[in-house]
Order: sequence, then C-alpha cells, then structure tokens
Amino acid sequence: MKKLVLVLSVLLLATIQLFAAGAQEKASQEEVTLSVMWFNDANESDVFMDTIADYLAENPHVKIDMQVVAFSDYEQKLKLMISGGNPPDVARVTNNHLAALISSLEPIEGYVDDVKAVETQFMPASVAFAKDDKGILRAYPTEATANGMIVNKTAFDNAGIDVAKLSETWTWDQWEEAARKVIAANDKIKYGLAVDFTPHRFSTLMFQMGGRFMNSEQSAMQFNNPGTLAAIEMFKRYHDTGLIPKSVWLGSENPAELFQAGIVASHIGGSWNINTYNQNVKDFEWIVVHNPKGAIVSSVPGGKFIASFKDSKNKEEAQRLMAVFSDKTHNEQYCRDTFNLSARVDSEVQYPSNSEDFARFQIDLTKTPAFTANEWKHPVVNKVSTYIREQVVEVLIGNISAQEAVKRVDERAATFF
Repeated sequence: MKKLVLVLSVLLLATIQLFAAGAQEKASQEEVTLSVMWFNDANESDVFMDTIADYLAENPHVKIDMQVVAFSDYEQKLKLMISGGNPPDVARVTNNHLAALISSLEPIEGYVDDVKAVETQFMPASVAFAKDDKGILRAYPTEATANGMIVNKTAFDNAGIDVAKLSETWTWDQWEEAARKVIAANDKIKYGLAVDFTPHRFSTLMFQMGGRFMNSEQSAMQFNNPGTLAAIEMFKRYHDTGLIPKSVWLGSENPAELFQAGIVASHIGGSWNINTYNQNVKDFEWIVVHNPKGAIVSSVPGGKFIASFKDSKNKEEAQRLMAVFSDKTHNEQYCRDTFNLSARVDSEVQYPSNSEDFARFQIDLTKTPAFTANEWKHPVVNKVSTYIREQVVEVLIGNISAQEAVKRVDERAATFF
C-alpha cells in the first residue's frame, strides 16, 4: 500500500510539473503586439523589419505595429507619449534623444545575465551615450555616426586636384585654397561648402579649431574660449566671402539637396548621407574625404540606439527583440543594408559599395577626442544647443560679434547649473 501511495504521489507530482510547464509555455506564447516607433534617414524602417524577419518567424506569437514618424516631429511625439503614460514598446532614438529622455528608459540590466559583458560588445563612446548619470545602461547601441566632409570628386578633378590624397593631410587653409580653385574651374559649382543647419554639425568645425562647449571638469559652460571663437569667426568669413551659401543657415535650403544638385563642392554632413547620395547622385562622382585639420583632427561621435521605456506595456518581449536586433549578425545586416557605421566593436560589415567612404569616416572617428562625446551627452549642452545655433545665426547676420555670442551662451547655460 505504501508503495502504491508513493507511486501515485510521484505520478501526481510529475503531472503537476508537466501541467505547470505546459502552462508556462502557453503563457510565453501568448500573442504580443509590440508597438515600434521609428524614424528614417533613408530606408531604416524597412530594413529593420527585414532584419528581424527571422526573429518573427521563430516567434510567431510576436507581431509588430510599426509607426514611422518624421524626424522633425519625433522627439516631441515621444515626449507626449511618455508624459501620457503610453510610450511605445520599442523606439529608435539618437544620442540627443537619450540626453533628454534617458530617465524614462527601461534599464537593460534586469533582462540579461551579464550587463557588463553586453557593454563590452559596443564602442565605448556609444555605451557612454546609452548610460544614465548613475552608469546604468538603458539602451542598446545600434549605429555609430560621424560627422565629416563629402566632396564632389568630379569638380575637384576638373580643377586638377586629387582631393582624396590632399585630404590625408590638409588643413582648413588648404581646403579653402582648393575650394576656390574648384569654384573657378566649374561653372555649376557656386560654393565651396554647405554645412547642415544644426549645432551638432557646427561643432565639427568648433572641435577641429580646438573649441569646446564646457570646461574640462564639465562643471560649467565655457563656450567663451579661443577655439570656439576662431570657429565662429571662420564660419562667418566663409559666409561673408561666398564660400558657404547663406541660404542654409540664413534661409531654409537643404544642404544635402544643394550638394546633390552639384552646386556646392563639399558638404559637412553625417555618415548616414552615404546611403542618400548613393541612391540619388547620378550626375557626378562623389567621395568621403578626411576632415580638414584646424588645431586638431576631429569628427563628432553620435549614434542611434534601440530602447524600451519604463511604462511600456510589453517590456520583456521588447527587451528580447532588442537583444537579438543588436547582436553581431543582425547588427551587421542592418548596418550593411542601411549603409551605416556599426556601433559594435566586433562588427565586420560587408558593404556592397562605398567601403572606402565608410573607412574614412571611421578613421576620423577614431582620432576624435573622447570629450566630444561627453560634452554632447551633457544635459546642459542639450538644453542650450538650439540657443547656440541662434547666436551663431546672429553673428552671421551681423547683429552681434562672436565675442558677444559666446558670452551670451555661457550666461544662458549658467542658469541650468
């Protein structure tokens, strides 16, 4: 009788365990619809869906509700969704978004076995952007971005200039001399350079000229420094002498469109422009060249990330998807098909074209001082960046001097410390 009771007990326990396992399996397979919010530089939302196709095939209970939002509206929409307690499950964000929204993001740590091991898979600057002020990782880096110079190689060739070779060692003075020759040698080329209407792209010049936003301890804004003044004054001189079109910073023209039209010889933009120009430029040959040297050689690091939010409804499934999307295989596929630099240290992206262009962006990024990322990560820089752009515009118009502009920025920033 005791043996029979023991056997029945074992069978009952096994049945309970099987039932529990089955219930757990059933629960894990309950249908989940992940709301995904994305913006496009070119074709990123389509490539994202292609990249996770195998994940969705292996997890048929997961569906994607994709919402693509124009970049100009993106941050405001995210903020409204977060404040309303209804953020997306997954979102693509930039390093600038992180500076403003990082406290709203769900930490990675609770969803992986070893978060430190995860961090080592990505570039240190990318990881720094993705951490909050307590050092907690709150997003997966996906793409690294760099600011740099893209040129109309055909126009430089017409002026007898081997621009790729010259750019290996050129200074801003040498760039200016070459640009004037290019304008003279090409009827269609009207300007030497177009610079995106953003403080981020302006900071490329600023860092190259030895300028900074803050003091070295990041305890105060120190926009008033010789390098920043030199950059603003150089930028104004280029506008005043017609090397840079006034229609971008003092108007509404798109610098990328001016470059694609063959009107400007050079464009300071981002590594993401490779994809755009690869699709759109048909009338001339273009290449990425090394940044001209001022006091130093510098790009500006940045990047894109994938994140979930504290108030997201499906955080666990979102974190699973994000981890897969950010692994080596999927990241390489995504960066290859979107023509972006990878944020992973082990990435070996096999681009179908433009490998030398990506390499030049990457080389200049490796020469870029670490403080450039740390300054752009600082919340005060984020808060005053639009004001900085406004003051630079005031200088370009002639309303104030460069000295007055840097003074105003320091005074405005001091109110946030």
